[in-house]
Amino acid sequence: MKISSYFPQKIIEEANILSEVTEHIPSSIQSILIITGENAWQAVNQSIEKAFHRRQINFKKLTLRDYPTYEIVENFSTYAKHENINGVIAIGGGKVCDVGKAVADNLNSFLMTIPTIAATNAAFRKNSILYESNGAYIGAKQNQKCANVLLIDSAIIEKAPARYLKAGLIDAVSRAVDTRPYTLADQTDLTVAFIHQNAQLSADYLLKIGKSIAKRPLTSDEFVQTIDAIINIVGVAGAKSKGRMYRGVTHPLHNELTKLIDHHELLHGEIIALTTLVQLILEQDSYDWYLQFLKNIDFKVKIKNFGLADSKMVTQLSHNFILHFTDEVDFFIPNISESLLSSAIKQAVELIEIGGHALD
Repeated sequence: MKISSYFPQKIIEEANILSEVTEHIPSSIQSILIITGENAWQAVNQSIEKAFHRRQINFKKLTLRDYPTYEIVENFSTYAKHENINGVIAIGGGKVCDVGKAVADNLNSFLMTIPTIAATNAAFRKNSILYESNGAYIGAKQNQKCANVLLIDSAIIEKAPARYLKAGLIDAVSRAVDTRPYTLADQTDLTVAFIHQNAQLSADYLLKIGKSIAKRPLTSDEFVQTIDAIINIVGVAGAKSKGRMYRGVTHPLHNELTKLIDHHELLHGEIIALTTLVQLILEQDSYDWYLQFLKNIDFKVKIKNFGLADSKMVTQLSHNFILHFTDEVDFFIPNISESLLSSAIKQAVELIEIGGHALD
């Protein structure tokens, strides 16, 4: 039996730490490639450029404007090899971090990840999630390691639109829902207990934060701890593995949905809000607490953006999920039918809409 654990070598969380970014780059790294997004670069360029100028370090920059695809990873990697790059810095959201990790893996180079939003824990994770150019999920590139340095500047993340923080809250809470059935099924498995307890630790704190957000702005300390819960604690939960991903229904259903709809207007966490509710319904578990959580954080996404008003689309989604994720389906609901899953999806859409959390 193989148990794997992958963590960033160094994690630094501090407001305005970007002004010292070059202090965390080894002196042996002489050629830097920065991979970033347009909005992310606008948020950090002054701090980054001043830091690099002070240390007299030159860098090249590539901007990611599309979904992370194998072609983009290969193109960026080819460019980096041509430029003799031996260090990669990924600055941005989950898609940028996934491309940066994949390129650094191809180069076997130093890697620093700098998240500019708290929408996911991609800056912490080892693997890269890749898509078709139209946004359809392909799978994960199995990189060899996590970042050498994960640099979290809370001052930068705090300036990002609130929508990204909400998506991060939703995605983090989903991990506790994902993993709970596995630990209930085998309470003697230490690895599963480790994964779930870290996910639940994050969820418990974020559910309390959700109640606070409903009443007032977060304090600086609350915001920093919220970032920590979303990126690092959930990252720790996903850092251990024993032959499976412990991802429940929520993420596989999300992945299949990306193949059927144009989700350019949706964030990952916004889709996960729906698929997490589907899992709770399938488990015949209480979901009132989850709807209240979505209400607390003022979750609003147009139902039509999910593309699930069409019964044929729901049926196709159910068919594809059961076809491609047999292990997950059999674990949660043995002998599940397409009609049962379709019913759960329709109920989840209706509950969110009736609850006033995703109205047009």
